[in-house]
Amino acid sequence: MTDDTTIEIEEVGGHRVDADRLRDLLTENARIREIFADSDVAGLRVLGPQVPVRDQDGPPFTATVVDATGNVAATVRGDLDRPDAFEVASTAVVPNPTHEELRGALEVLHADERYAPFAGRDDVIVYQPMPPTSDVEQDDGTVVRRITLGIFDPDGSPVHRFVAVDLRDRLVDWDLHGVEHLDDHDCEDHLPVGVGGLPGGDTGLGQVRVRVVKGGQELWSFTVVRPRDSAPTHLGKGSGVELRQVRYRGRLVLWQAHVPILNVLYDDGVTYRDWQNSETQFQAVGSDPVGPGWRVCSGPPATILESGTDVGNFQGVAFWYDDGELQIVSEMQAGWYRYISEWRLRDDGTIQPRFGFAGTRNPRTCMRHQHHVYWRLDFDIEGAGRDIIEQRGLILPGQPVWHRIVRETKRIRSPFAREWRVLDADSGRGYRITPGAADSSADAYGVADLWFLRYRGTELDDGVGVVGGPPSATQVKLDQYLTGESIDRTDVVVWYAGHFLHDEEHPSPHQGHVVGPELRPVRW
Repeated sequence: MTDDTTIEIEEVGGHRVDADRLRDLLTENARIREIFADSDVAGLRVLGPQVPVRDQDGPPFTATVVDATGNVAATVRGDLDRPDAFEVASTAVVPNPTHEELRGALEVLHADERYAPFAGRDDVIVYQPMPPTSDVEQDDGTVVRRITLGIFDPDGSPVHRFVAVDLRDRLVDWDLHGVEHLDDHDCEDHLPVGVGGLPGGDTGLGQVRVRVVKGGQELWSFTVVRPRDSAPTHLGKGSGVELRQVRYRGRLVLWQAHVPILNVLYDDGVTYRDWQNSETQFQAVGSDPVGPGWRVCSGPPATILESGTDVGNFQGVAFWYDDGELQIVSEMQAGWYRYISEWRLRDDGTIQPRFGFAGTRNPRTCMRHQHHVYWRLDFDIEGAGRDIIEQRGLILPGQPVWHRIVRETKRIRSPFAREWRVLDADSGRGYRITPGAADSSADAYGVADLWFLRYRGTELDDGVGVVGGPPSATQVKLDQYLTGESIDRTDVVVWYAGHFLHDEEHPSPHQGHVVGPELRPVRW
């Protein structure tokens, strides 16, 4: 960090809904009792509750209530002060295992007599694979929740073995079907941290306010939400490092920016919709001005992409300023995947959203697959409303360089659509969106590269609550919001997609594992 530039971090309060109070109120709700007729209502798990980022966004909270044992779920919307007016509806959400469930499953596995040959061996690692659960439907339609565990045995045949643990009856299924991997190759080089060593990440603030001050002048001001608490929370997936109320030189640029949608498709049709709220450790040296989970680094932080290891000394969000640029970075875990959520803010006003892809040893990622990451960029140039969208394509004689987009639409990157900008209709200030060199273009599963939508506070994601399933279940579903509304001089949200092809037979250089556009100020 240079002598005349400081990074100031302070605690900022965030409105929260009391999940325990909500659970108590739901025990008296007739619709909840109907949906969860065979469940202990008092023991239901509450995902979220998600509160609006803006006060005028409708119901004070949205939450998902689940019976994790039987995979029964309901969406609840309303106001804690008006429980009689709660809106309750059944939904299809399969919650990810908690850290407590993973550790409980490990205990059950260790107690199983068939685990005896692995016991006491330092080279055997029990880790979280994909998919995270291997549930079984009974003849009566009810579902038994089972936690999936992977056993890495470097001397075994197979090297990777998968089991499903029923926590309720303390049973282990060693003949697991439905976790299909076509071979037993050892993909990736990094040994995973075992389930017992996965950090919980429950300590520390959920969000902070950050200022970048250079020579006494404020360049940047924004709120950072760590992946653990990132929105949306009501599906239990999160969105990586989330930025809110981003201002450059005192002027508002973005109200909210995050990655609510992340999925992957393999060549054999296996797909996953991943989560981004499970922080994992990486290397970062520095000071923690507001306590655990927030570190101002004295040297460049190193995620699994730089360090080549799945262990570290820090968990949360790290900041590193160097050569006119602030890096904001965190590392996340989803099964054997490791994801890097990063933002880079330059002194000249340029914003670079970045997303990185890595993994630990497993038998699945050897197969060619395509990751798709979808940023949600809620631009509020100079304030909400009065936004205009323009597109740049081929430069033709006698034709304007930029063309206005006036209706909700989606786009595929091509020579005819290669750059876009969001401008304030009154001042002409704005930001230009230039695709990154490694961002590729959408295939049929990826659907599109950009969506331009009129702002709706209920459209923080596309409503997909499953992790695994056929491509039709996990692919992005933003097209449902294309209603033909005018977006000219309104409040506009831009969804931007990056697509990364992972092919073990044709490995990419390091920069090929990172995607993201460049957002550059216009007339600022």
